[in-house]
Amino acid sequence: MNQASVRPTNLRWRVLAWMCSLSAITYIGRLSIMQVRENMEGSLGLTPALTAYAFSAFSLSYAFFEMPFGWSGDKLGARKILTRIVWCWIAFTALTGAAWNLTSLVVFRFLFGAGEAGTFPNISSASRAWFPFRERGYTQGMVWMFARFGGAIAPPLMLLVAGGGSGWRMGFLVLSALGLVWVWRFARDFRDTPQQDPRVNDAELAYIARGRKEAGKLAPLSWRTMLSSPTLWCLSLMYFGSNAGWSFFATWITPYLQKDIHLSGATLALASGVPSFFGGFACLLGGLMTDQQVRLLGRRWGRTLLGVVAYGLGGVFLLIALVETRDHAGLAFTALCVSFFVKDLGLAPSWATAIDIGHRYSGTVAGFVNTVGNLAQVVTVPLVAHIATLAGTPGHPNWKATLYYYAAMFLMASVSWLFVNPRRVIVYSEEDQRRLRAAGQLE
Repeated sequence: MNQASVRPTNLRWRVLAWMCSLSAITYIGRLSIMQVRENMEGSLGLTPALTAYAFSAFSLSYAFFEMPFGWSGDKLGARKILTRIVWCWIAFTALTGAAWNLTSLVVFRFLFGAGEAGTFPNISSASRAWFPFRERGYTQGMVWMFARFGGAIAPPLMLLVAGGGSGWRMGFLVLSALGLVWVWRFARDFRDTPQQDPRVNDAELAYIARGRKEAGKLAPLSWRTMLSSPTLWCLSLMYFGSNAGWSFFATWITPYLQKDIHLSGATLALASGVPSFFGGFACLLGGLMTDQQVRLLGRRWGRTLLGVVAYGLGGVFLLIALVETRDHAGLAFTALCVSFFVKDLGLAPSWATAIDIGHRYSGTVAGFVNTVGNLAQVVTVPLVAHIATLAGTPGHPNWKATLYYYAAMFLMASVSWLFVNPRRVIVYSEEDQRRLRAAGQLE
């Protein structure tokens, strides 16, 4: 039979399903704690300002280990690192429910962050191995759509499994069981590259490799070139602002909705996840848009223009929510949802850009960018808790006032996008760049 007439297999979509389900699971574990925050605080004798240190402990260790585990995935393969990550997710989700005071909670969340670090850099590395350049934005959009959906269902799911009172302990134990079936099947089914999977036929291999030539001598990672790249630092600053602004939706949106919008019970749980739900669709749409814009505008503006507009509008709609909170609660909540939606249009281009400029070392580059991004949460979560306390009255933090800070972070991210250049791979020395370009091995 003529090779051209053979239909490609579609194993890459199965790989994408694994990546999407993993992103959802990690966000369920990360954000479900917000639904039971008040019960935990009552049980452990904590205040929101003290609980913030547990949130920051997660972000600090996540940031610290993000690049090392991204680099490890580039060296050892994503399968080993992702399998380890889910085993850690299972263990530390359960241990969060065993905390008996602030110190134990901070320790468990710190270990949780360290265990989960490297998830998305290794997903990015696997995405580059399994998908052609033309589908890069779409795959990142899908991954982040499911991450947002995981964040959206985390509050009502935790409400369902934890109930009231001290049920939060059992809730974390039940959630940890989500990872058991996943990790067993993943370890059996997933392969680092399509060349390692005998189920992938030659036609699909050719489709994945179209426009990509990677035979020949491998080039080593040049740390000096990477760390001296203005694009790396501007992309990282952008992601710092992105994560700082997003942290409102991951941490303090529930007390804002409770104290300023006056929601409670199941309505509060559902409303806490609504912005993330709509953001999921924006992630997919942003991925499709950046792929199309690259074809129309080239890689420079095809990746960056959407980010400039998305984060700028995200900041504007947060300011609208701030102004309308007191007199028009429904409009304020709608503005929050729109802010999350338009901001998340820029998320897939962010990670697609990290893959573009990272080439074979996309896990390392994505890990570095996400390290800086997670440092934003280390700083922001306790900082915002103190801002709310200072802006409010004793015992009544003013969460509305913190929206000034979050809006400023989104606007900073918008400006940072202007200085990102996705056209240049940043991980090889000048000599290796010339050699690889001459051999047609740079995309």
